[in-house]
Amino acid sequence: MLLDNLPEKLVAEVVLKTNKEKARRIPVHAVHRWWSRRFSIIYRLILSAYLFDEEEKVLKAIENPKLMREKALGKTFFEPFAGGGTGLVEAALAGFNVYGLDVNPVAVVAAKAGLLIVTQGIPENFRRICEKVLNEAWKMVSKLWEFDSKLVTYIFVSREYIPSWLSTKKEAGKRIRVVLCPYCFRIFKTTLASVPKAVCPFCGNEFEITSKPIARLPSGAPEVATGWKAFAVELRFKTDRGWSREYLSAVESKKLATWLEKVSSNALMLVKNSLSTFEEFDDVFEISKLRRANMRRVFDIFAPHQLASFLAYSEAVRNFAKNEEEKLLFITAASEATKCCSLLAKWYPPLGECVPAGAVKALWVPKYTAITNPLASDSIRPLARGTLASALRAQLRASSYVKRIGEISRVSSEVLLGDALEATYPQSADLIVLDPPYGKVKSYASLSLPHFYYLKTFGELLDFKFAPTLHYIESREISPGKADFQEKWERIVSRISQIMHDKSRSVLMFNAMTVKTWINILKPFKTNNIYPIAIYWVLGEAPSGITASRLKGMYLIVFRKGEEPGRVHIVWKSPIAIAANIVRLDVNLEEKAHQSLLEALRESSDGCKAFKR
Repeated sequence: MLLDNLPEKLVAEVVLKTNKEKARRIPVHAVHRWWSRRFSIIYRLILSAYLFDEEEKVLKAIENPKLMREKALGKTFFEPFAGGGTGLVEAALAGFNVYGLDVNPVAVVAAKAGLLIVTQGIPENFRRICEKVLNEAWKMVSKLWEFDSKLVTYIFVSREYIPSWLSTKKEAGKRIRVVLCPYCFRIFKTTLASVPKAVCPFCGNEFEITSKPIARLPSGAPEVATGWKAFAVELRFKTDRGWSREYLSAVESKKLATWLEKVSSNALMLVKNSLSTFEEFDDVFEISKLRRANMRRVFDIFAPHQLASFLAYSEAVRNFAKNEEEKLLFITAASEATKCCSLLAKWYPPLGECVPAGAVKALWVPKYTAITNPLASDSIRPLARGTLASALRAQLRASSYVKRIGEISRVSSEVLLGDALEATYPQSADLIVLDPPYGKVKSYASLSLPHFYYLKTFGELLDFKFAPTLHYIESREISPGKADFQEKWERIVSRISQIMHDKSRSVLMFNAMTVKTWINILKPFKTNNIYPIAIYWVLGEAPSGITASRLKGMYLIVFRKGEEPGRVHIVWKSPIAIAANIVRLDVNLEEKAHQSLLEALRESSDGCKAFKR
């Protein structure tokens, strides 16, 4: 198999191809955007290089995973840290039977949904069912989102300070700024200019146009969620040319302010019987950031309007979804929508939409944001970012993608909720990928908080129940930063060794700066007669700067069970050089990590004193 001896040129070419995935994932991986998503092409490299000996066949299979299906028939791919299922989905596309584990129910939901689309497909009339669900939910809560017969897509809210730059839009082919005067709080538009200043046409004051919170919110602004007051809304309305938008100031318009307070109260009445909505959060890592902002309950991270909308959606799903597969797709869409449809999302004026990546990942509480309407859509077409319609449409696109590249695979797939220490493993596995947490992420349980509590609050309506608390999930996560990591890691590697055979390969995805960390990771393999035979440097994930490691690269360390090899095939220089041209990369930092790995290899294994480069 070529996996044991990949040419440096091929690895570098694959690293270059990751550039296509930096900003936009392949549709089948956009169904639920889990954190630390690995590039799909890296998995395709591992899968195809395990099956084929020829470089040309590997390259073709990377572009068209269907070409792997004949060779993969009957083979098992296993991931004990499955996460959102990127590896499982890619393996299923390639024709492997797949088996995955994860301790987090949000990850399991995401992985199961992706695998359902790949291995079984979605119902032929699923789009029609989506339309029925969204329409039914809208009927239940439309009064919460309609002002003067116009659809409210975003309600701009703040805890204290507000920006002067609200949004960006196009008019007559030109991009313009929507600006809120920090003196009189009226809204007007101005063209984009190199000098970020404007003069208010109403009060005559000059001010800086900025997305930074610079002006204190007036005390009379209407409160629409606990601790959050509204200062503007975005409205959408239909014209002969399609949907148009306008912006109103909640400070300047008394009519709008009165309406906002009224619908907030009405929304609260709709959700008051959902007791888990008012449940206090578990004590997990980073929860102090929420508590400092006086956010202690599920109710505090969603606006009442959003909770009422999710409740209506869940009830509509119960009425229209016919089986467990359809329920899974709908509940996955709702979990995905909480990225933008929560008070942890961050409003980003330059784009004119909510940006979930930073806010939800790090459990930041932004100083100001926008309450996204989860049901803002025209049928299945979303009218705001990250809505329920957005998530459902992503599923339809994923289904179209699967059909386009070779139809559903119909392999067996199983994703279990459980940790890698105790959950049942497959009897044997041909290809195993180990992707334990590393870098700056200390708790995926914390990152999944809004998704977890949506499932817990409304999942019961769909008979979706799970026992673990968020605190329990976090306690079962393994991380090099935890005191019990080494003991747990050794037990996991031991279990892995028991399901490997002479043709099995385990691939570790990892990176670290210190020799000690590398030694702790590598030693258990030798103890279990599993030895590294090849090491490849590749890009780890799309750079975010939020929770990603300072190291942008990661190593694919290929292990084989049996006798210790005299040499380890290592490829790293060319891939790093290529990566430095497509991402911001600290080459010196990557090289330091590489030297730490080499030293750890020498210390942890006497037979690894010579390296083939």
